[in-house]
Amino acid sequence: MGYNVLNYDTLLLVQICITVLTTVLLAMAALYSEGANEQRWWALGNVVSSVGLAMSSLESGPAVLHAVLGYGVLALGMGLVLRGLRQFCDATLGWRWIGAIVAGALLSALFFTYVVPSANWRLSATGFYFALMNFLCAATLARQADWRAVSAAVAGFVTLGLALGVRGVYLLQHGQDEQRALLVQGVVMLIVPLAQVSIAFGLILMVMRRYAERLRNLSWVDSLTGALNRAGLEAQGRRVAQRTLRAGRSLSVIMLDADHFKDINDTWGHPVGDAVLRHLTRQIKAELRPLDLLARYGGEEFVMLLDGVNRDDALRVAERLRARVEAEPVEVAGHTVRYTASMGVVCSDQHGYDMLELIVAGDAAMYAAKRAGRNRVMAG
Repeated sequence: MGYNVLNYDTLLLVQICITVLTTVLLAMAALYSEGANEQRWWALGNVVSSVGLAMSSLESGPAVLHAVLGYGVLALGMGLVLRGLRQFCDATLGWRWIGAIVAGALLSALFFTYVVPSANWRLSATGFYFALMNFLCAATLARQADWRAVSAAVAGFVTLGLALGVRGVYLLQHGQDEQRALLVQGVVMLIVPLAQVSIAFGLILMVMRRYAERLRNLSWVDSLTGALNRAGLEAQGRRVAQRTLRAGRSLSVIMLDADHFKDINDTWGHPVGDAVLRHLTRQIKAELRPLDLLARYGGEEFVMLLDGVNRDDALRVAERLRARVEAEPVEVAGHTVRYTASMGVVCSDQHGYDMLELIVAGDAAMYAAKRAGRNRVMAG
Protein backbone atom coordinates (compact mmCIF):
# COMPACT_ATOMS: atom_id res chain seq x y z
CA MET A 1 0.00 0.00 0.00
CA GLY A 2 2.86 2.40 0.91
CA TYR A 3 4.41 2.03 -2.53
CA ASN A 4 1.10 2.95 -4.21
CA VAL A 5 0.90 6.17 -2.18
CA LEU A 6 4.32 7.14 -3.57
CA ASN A 7 3.51 6.06 -7.11
CA TYR A 8 6.33 7.41 -9.27
CA ASP A 9 4.19 8.38 -12.29
CA THR A 10 1.67 10.22 -10.11
CA LEU A 11 4.37 12.12 -8.24
CA LEU A 12 6.11 12.95 -11.51
CA LEU A 13 2.86 14.45 -12.80
CA VAL A 14 2.46 16.43 -9.55
CA GLN A 15 6.03 17.69 -9.84
CA ILE A 16 5.53 18.81 -13.44
CA CYS A 17 2.25 20.55 -12.55
CA ILE A 18 3.81 22.39 -9.62
CA THR A 19 6.81 23.35 -11.76
CA VAL A 20 4.46 24.83 -14.35
CA LEU A 21 2.41 26.62 -11.68
CA THR A 22 5.50 28.13 -10.01
CA THR A 23 6.73 29.18 -13.44
CA VAL A 24 3.44 30.96 -14.15
CA LEU A 25 3.62 32.55 -10.69
CA LEU A 26 7.14 33.86 -11.32
CA ALA A 27 6.21 35.06 -14.80
CA MET A 28 3.17 36.96 -13.52
CA ALA A 29 5.24 38.51 -10.72
CA ALA A 30 7.84 39.58 -13.29
CA LEU A 31 5.17 41.30 -15.39
CA TYR A 32 4.11 43.36 -12.38
CA SER A 33 7.71 44.28 -11.49
CA GLU A 34 9.12 46.66 -14.05
CA GLY A 35 12.85 46.27 -14.41
CA ALA A 36 13.00 43.07 -12.32
CA ASN A 37 15.17 41.26 -14.86
CA GLU A 38 16.19 38.67 -12.30
CA GLN A 39 12.59 37.49 -12.07
CA ARG A 40 12.44 37.08 -15.83
CA TRP A 41 15.54 34.87 -15.72
CA TRP A 42 13.97 32.81 -12.92
CA ALA A 43 10.73 32.40 -14.88
CA LEU A 44 12.59 31.48 -18.08
CA GLY A 45 14.81 29.09 -16.14
CA ASN A 46 11.75 27.37 -14.71
CA VAL A 47 10.20 27.02 -18.17
CA VAL A 48 13.37 25.47 -19.57
CA SER A 49 13.72 23.22 -16.51
CA SER A 50 10.13 22.03 -16.99
CA VAL A 51 10.94 21.05 -20.57
CA GLY A 52 14.11 19.26 -19.44
CA LEU A 53 12.24 17.45 -16.68
CA ALA A 54 9.59 16.27 -19.14
CA MET A 55 12.26 15.11 -21.61
CA SER A 56 14.26 13.20 -19.00
CA SER A 57 11.10 11.50 -17.72
CA LEU A 58 10.21 9.91 -21.06
CA GLU A 59 10.49 6.11 -21.17
CA SER A 60 10.21 5.72 -24.94
CA GLY A 61 12.00 7.22 -27.88
CA PRO A 62 15.74 7.59 -28.53
CA ALA A 63 17.95 7.33 -25.44
CA VAL A 64 19.84 10.42 -26.51
CA LEU A 65 16.62 12.40 -26.02
CA HIS A 66 15.60 11.36 -22.52
CA ALA A 67 18.89 10.06 -21.12
CA VAL A 68 21.18 12.85 -22.39
CA LEU A 69 19.53 15.92 -23.91
CA GLY A 70 16.88 16.11 -21.18
CA TYR A 71 19.59 16.63 -18.56
CA GLY A 72 21.28 19.26 -20.73
CA VAL A 73 18.04 21.23 -21.00
CA LEU A 74 17.49 20.85 -17.25
CA ALA A 75 21.01 22.18 -16.63
CA LEU A 76 20.32 25.14 -18.93
CA GLY A 77 17.26 25.98 -16.83
CA MET A 78 19.34 25.82 -13.64
CA GLY A 79 21.97 28.03 -15.26
CA LEU A 80 19.35 30.66 -16.12
CA VAL A 81 18.00 30.59 -12.56
CA LEU A 82 21.54 31.01 -11.23
CA ARG A 83 22.07 33.92 -13.63
CA GLY A 84 19.00 35.62 -12.15
CA LEU A 85 20.22 34.99 -8.60
CA ARG A 86 23.62 36.45 -9.43
CA GLN A 87 21.93 39.50 -10.95
CA PHE A 88 19.84 39.91 -7.80
CA CYS A 89 23.09 39.91 -5.83
CA ASP A 90 24.55 42.62 -8.11
CA ALA A 91 26.87 40.16 -9.83
CA THR A 92 26.94 38.51 -13.26
CA LEU A 93 27.05 35.03 -14.76
CA GLY A 94 28.34 34.98 -18.34
CA TRP A 95 27.04 32.71 -21.06
CA ARG A 96 30.34 30.83 -21.03
CA TRP A 97 29.63 29.69 -17.48
CA ILE A 98 26.08 28.70 -18.43
CA GLY A 99 27.53 26.76 -21.37
CA ALA A 100 29.94 25.02 -18.99
CA ILE A 101 27.03 24.08 -16.69
CA VAL A 102 25.13 22.55 -19.62
CA ALA A 103 28.26 20.77 -20.90
CA GLY A 104 28.90 19.22 -17.48
CA ALA A 105 25.41 17.71 -17.35
CA LEU A 106 25.60 16.46 -20.95
CA LEU A 107 29.02 14.82 -20.50
CA SER A 108 27.93 13.06 -17.33
CA ALA A 109 24.75 11.75 -18.96
CA LEU A 110 26.61 10.72 -22.13
CA PHE A 111 29.22 8.80 -20.16
CA PHE A 112 26.72 6.73 -18.19
CA THR A 113 24.46 6.18 -21.21
CA TYR A 114 26.97 5.06 -23.84
CA VAL A 115 30.45 4.57 -22.31
CA VAL A 116 29.44 2.83 -19.06
CA PRO A 117 25.71 2.17 -19.54
CA SER A 118 23.97 2.23 -16.16
CA ALA A 119 20.67 3.89 -15.34
CA ASN A 120 21.45 3.94 -11.60
CA TRP A 121 24.88 5.47 -12.13
CA ARG A 122 23.42 8.03 -14.51
CA LEU A 123 20.71 8.99 -12.03
CA SER A 124 23.26 9.17 -9.22
CA ALA A 125 25.76 11.24 -11.19
CA THR A 126 23.17 13.71 -12.49
CA GLY A 127 21.59 13.83 -9.03
CA PHE A 128 24.92 14.83 -7.48
CA TYR A 129 25.44 17.35 -10.26
CA PHE A 130 22.08 19.06 -9.79
CA ALA A 131 22.45 18.87 -6.00
CA LEU A 132 25.69 20.83 -6.42
CA MET A 133 23.87 23.36 -8.61
CA ASN A 134 21.19 23.86 -5.95
CA PHE A 135 23.82 24.30 -3.23
CA LEU A 136 25.52 26.87 -5.45
CA CYS A 137 22.24 28.76 -5.78
CA ALA A 138 21.78 28.65 -2.00
CA ALA A 139 25.35 29.86 -1.42
CA THR A 140 24.83 32.74 -3.87
CA LEU A 141 21.85 33.98 -1.87
CA ALA A 142 23.40 33.24 1.53
CA ARG A 143 25.89 36.04 0.95
CA GLN A 144 23.00 38.51 1.19
CA ALA A 145 22.87 40.40 4.50
CA ASP A 146 19.07 40.29 4.88
CA TRP A 147 18.36 36.70 5.89
CA ARG A 148 14.69 37.46 6.36
CA ALA A 149 14.42 38.12 2.63
CA VAL A 150 16.36 35.11 1.33
CA SER A 151 15.76 32.42 3.97
CA ALA A 152 12.78 30.78 2.21
CA ALA A 153 14.59 30.49 -1.12
CA VAL A 154 17.82 29.30 0.53
CA ALA A 155 15.90 26.65 2.48
CA GLY A 156 14.23 25.48 -0.74
CA PHE A 157 17.51 25.19 -2.66
CA VAL A 158 19.23 23.39 0.24
CA THR A 159 16.32 20.95 0.66
CA LEU A 160 16.27 20.22 -3.06
CA GLY A 161 20.03 19.69 -3.09
CA LEU A 162 19.93 17.36 -0.10
CA ALA A 163 17.09 15.31 -1.60
CA LEU A 164 18.97 14.82 -4.88
CA GLY A 165 22.19 14.02 -3.04
CA VAL A 166 20.56 11.45 -0.76
CA ARG A 167 18.91 9.84 -3.75
CA GLY A 168 22.28 9.60 -5.51
CA VAL A 169 23.94 7.97 -2.51
CA TYR A 170 21.10 5.52 -2.03
CA LEU A 171 21.06 4.45 -5.67
CA LEU A 172 24.81 3.81 -5.56
CA GLN A 173 24.50 1.64 -2.46
CA HIS A 174 21.15 -0.10 -3.00
CA GLY A 175 20.44 0.35 -6.69
CA GLN A 176 19.86 -3.37 -7.21
CA ASP A 177 16.85 -3.36 -4.87
CA GLU A 178 14.24 -2.10 -7.34
CA GLN A 179 11.41 -1.72 -4.84
CA ARG A 180 13.49 0.35 -2.43
CA ALA A 181 14.91 2.36 -5.30
CA LEU A 182 11.37 3.22 -6.42
CA LEU A 183 10.46 4.17 -2.86
CA VAL A 184 13.44 6.53 -2.61
CA GLN A 185 12.59 7.96 -6.02
CA GLY A 186 9.03 8.53 -4.81
CA VAL A 187 10.16 10.29 -1.62
CA VAL A 188 12.45 12.54 -3.66
CA MET A 189 9.65 13.28 -6.10
CA LEU A 190 7.49 14.25 -3.10
CA ILE A 191 10.14 16.59 -1.65
CA VAL A 192 11.07 18.27 -4.94
CA PRO A 193 7.73 20.07 -5.57
CA LEU A 194 7.59 21.23 -1.94
CA ALA A 195 11.08 22.68 -2.31
CA GLN A 196 10.07 24.30 -5.61
CA VAL A 197 7.14 26.05 -3.94
CA SER A 198 9.47 27.32 -1.20
CA ILE A 199 11.94 28.58 -3.81
CA ALA A 200 9.27 30.31 -5.92
CA PHE A 201 7.71 32.14 -2.99
CA GLY A 202 11.17 32.90 -1.63
CA LEU A 203 12.28 34.46 -4.92
CA ILE A 204 9.16 36.63 -5.11
CA LEU A 205 9.57 37.65 -1.47
CA MET A 206 13.18 38.69 -2.15
CA VAL A 207 12.18 41.03 -4.97
CA MET A 208 9.21 42.46 -3.06
CA ARG A 209 11.41 43.24 -0.05
CA ARG A 210 13.96 44.90 -2.32
CA TYR A 211 11.24 47.06 -3.87
CA ALA A 212 9.97 47.98 -0.42
CA GLU A 213 13.51 48.95 0.58
CA ARG A 214 13.89 51.11 -2.53
CA LEU A 215 10.59 52.84 -1.85
CA ARG A 216 11.64 53.53 1.72
CA ASN A 217 14.94 54.95 0.54
CA LEU A 218 13.14 57.15 -1.98
CA SER A 219 11.02 58.54 0.84
CA TRP A 220 14.26 59.59 2.57
CA VAL A 221 15.75 61.44 -0.41
CA ASP A 222 15.19 65.04 -1.48
CA SER A 223 14.05 64.89 -5.10
CA LEU A 224 15.72 68.16 -6.14
CA THR A 225 19.24 67.65 -4.80
CA GLY A 226 19.53 63.91 -4.20
CA ALA A 227 20.61 64.57 -0.60
CA LEU A 228 18.71 63.09 2.33
CA ASN A 229 15.58 64.89 3.42
CA ARG A 230 14.71 65.54 7.08
CA ALA A 231 13.08 62.12 7.47
CA GLY A 232 16.20 60.46 6.06
CA LEU A 233 18.41 62.56 8.31
CA GLU A 234 16.40 61.58 11.36
CA ALA A 235 16.55 57.87 10.53
CA GLN A 236 20.16 57.60 9.35
CA GLY A 237 21.58 60.40 11.49
CA ARG A 238 20.61 58.60 14.67
CA ARG A 239 22.37 55.47 13.43
CA VAL A 240 25.53 57.46 12.77
CA ALA A 241 25.31 59.08 16.21
CA GLN A 242 24.86 55.71 17.93
CA ARG A 243 27.69 54.20 15.89
CA THR A 244 30.15 56.95 16.79
CA LEU A 245 29.06 56.88 20.45
CA ARG A 246 29.64 53.11 20.72
CA ALA A 247 33.03 53.45 19.00
CA GLY A 248 34.07 56.40 21.15
CA ARG A 249 34.64 58.62 18.09
CA SER A 250 33.84 62.29 17.64
CA LEU A 251 30.81 63.33 15.62
CA SER A 252 30.81 66.78 14.03
CA VAL A 253 27.89 68.62 12.47
CA ILE A 254 28.20 71.38 9.90
CA MET A 255 25.13 73.52 9.24
CA LEU A 256 25.26 75.44 5.95
CA ASP A 257 23.02 78.11 4.48
CA ALA A 258 23.39 79.74 1.05
CA ASP A 259 23.73 83.50 1.49
CA HIS A 260 21.08 85.81 -0.01
CA PHE A 261 19.37 82.89 -1.72
CA LYS A 262 16.06 84.78 -1.89
CA ASP A 263 17.78 87.43 -4.00
CA ILE A 264 18.94 84.70 -6.43
CA ASN A 265 15.37 83.44 -6.83
CA ASP A 266 13.99 86.98 -7.21
CA THR A 267 16.67 88.02 -9.72
CA TRP A 268 17.11 84.92 -11.87
CA GLY A 269 13.98 82.91 -11.17
CA HIS A 270 13.33 79.67 -9.33
CA PRO A 271 14.78 77.36 -12.05
CA VAL A 272 18.13 79.11 -11.60
CA GLY A 273 17.72 78.88 -7.84
CA ASP A 274 17.15 75.13 -8.18
CA ALA A 275 20.31 74.87 -10.30
CA VAL A 276 22.24 76.68 -7.58
CA LEU A 277 21.01 74.20 -4.96
CA ARG A 278 22.04 71.24 -7.12
CA HIS A 279 25.42 72.87 -7.72
CA LEU A 280 25.85 73.48 -3.99
CA THR A 281 25.00 69.84 -3.28
CA ARG A 282 27.72 68.68 -5.67
CA GLN A 283 30.19 71.04 -4.00
CA ILE A 284 29.37 69.67 -0.57
CA LYS A 285 29.56 66.02 -1.65
CA ALA A 286 33.03 66.65 -3.09
CA GLU A 287 34.26 67.45 0.44
CA LEU A 288 32.58 64.50 2.18
CA ARG A 289 33.60 60.87 2.59
CA PRO A 290 31.32 57.88 1.87
CA LEU A 291 30.56 57.34 5.57
CA ASP A 292 29.49 60.99 6.10
CA LEU A 293 25.87 62.12 5.70
CA LEU A 294 24.42 65.08 3.83
CA ALA A 295 20.81 66.25 4.18
CA ARG A 296 18.80 69.17 2.88
CA TYR A 297 17.36 70.51 6.09
CA GLY A 298 14.98 72.94 4.44
CA GLY A 299 15.04 75.56 1.71
CA GLU A 300 18.68 76.46 1.09
CA GLU A 301 19.89 75.01 4.41
CA PHE A 302 21.98 71.81 4.54
CA VAL A 303 23.38 69.71 7.37
CA MET A 304 26.47 67.47 7.24
CA LEU A 305 27.37 64.73 9.72
CA LEU A 306 31.07 63.89 9.83
CA ASP A 307 31.81 60.51 11.43
CA GLY A 308 35.02 60.40 13.49
CA VAL A 309 35.93 64.06 12.88
CA ASN A 310 36.66 66.44 15.78
CA ARG A 311 35.76 70.13 15.78
CA ASP A 312 39.14 71.41 14.55
CA ASP A 313 39.14 69.06 11.57
CA ALA A 314 35.50 69.86 10.86
CA LEU A 315 36.35 73.57 10.83
CA ARG A 316 39.01 72.88 8.21
CA VAL A 317 36.51 70.92 6.11
CA ALA A 318 33.99 73.77 6.39
CA GLU A 319 36.53 76.44 5.47
CA ARG A 320 37.66 74.43 2.46
CA LEU A 321 34.05 74.07 1.37
CA ARG A 322 33.34 77.79 1.92
CA ALA A 323 36.30 78.73 -0.30
CA ARG A 324 35.20 76.25 -2.97
CA VAL A 325 31.65 77.65 -3.08
CA GLU A 326 32.91 81.21 -3.31
CA ALA A 327 35.40 80.40 -6.08
CA GLU A 328 33.14 78.34 -8.36
CA PRO A 329 30.11 80.13 -9.85
CA VAL A 330 27.12 78.40 -11.42
CA GLU A 331 26.72 78.52 -15.19
CA VAL A 332 23.03 78.15 -15.98
CA ALA A 333 20.74 79.38 -18.77
CA GLY A 334 23.51 81.56 -20.18
CA HIS A 335 24.05 83.30 -16.85
CA THR A 336 26.95 83.20 -14.41
CA VAL A 337 25.64 83.18 -10.85
CA ARG A 338 28.05 83.69 -7.97
CA TYR A 339 27.02 82.97 -4.41
CA THR A 340 28.53 82.25 -1.00
CA ALA A 341 27.60 80.20 2.07
CA SER A 342 27.70 80.65 5.82
CA MET A 343 28.42 77.69 8.11
CA GLY A 344 28.27 76.69 11.74
CA VAL A 345 30.37 73.84 13.13
CA VAL A 346 29.74 71.90 16.35
CA CYS A 347 31.06 68.62 17.74
CA SER A 348 29.92 65.90 20.11
CA ASP A 349 33.03 66.53 22.21
CA GLN A 350 31.39 69.76 23.41
CA HIS A 351 27.65 69.09 22.89
CA GLY A 352 27.15 65.35 23.28
CA TYR A 353 25.69 62.86 20.81
CA ASP A 354 22.05 63.91 20.82
CA MET A 355 21.18 64.69 17.19
CA LEU A 356 18.65 67.41 17.97
CA GLU A 357 21.00 69.22 20.34
CA LEU A 358 23.84 69.09 17.81
CA ILE A 359 21.63 70.49 15.05
CA VAL A 360 20.28 73.27 17.29
CA ALA A 361 23.84 74.22 18.34
CA GLY A 362 25.04 74.09 14.73
CA ASP A 363 22.13 76.23 13.57
CA ALA A 364 22.96 78.85 16.22
CA ALA A 365 26.60 78.90 15.10
CA MET A 366 25.54 79.26 11.46
CA TYR A 367 23.31 82.26 12.23
CA ALA A 368 26.17 83.77 14.21
CA ALA A 369 28.23 83.51 11.00
CA LYS A 370 25.48 85.31 9.09
CA ARG A 371 25.29 88.09 11.69
CA ALA A 372 29.06 88.46 11.51
CA GLY A 373 28.88 89.30 7.79
CA ARG A 374 28.11 86.00 5.96
CA ASN A 375 30.50 83.94 3.82
CA ARG A 376 32.30 82.64 6.89
CA VAL A 377 32.57 79.68 9.28
CA MET A 378 31.82 79.89 13.00
CA ALA A 379 32.36 77.26 15.70
CA GLY A 380 29.69 76.59 18.29
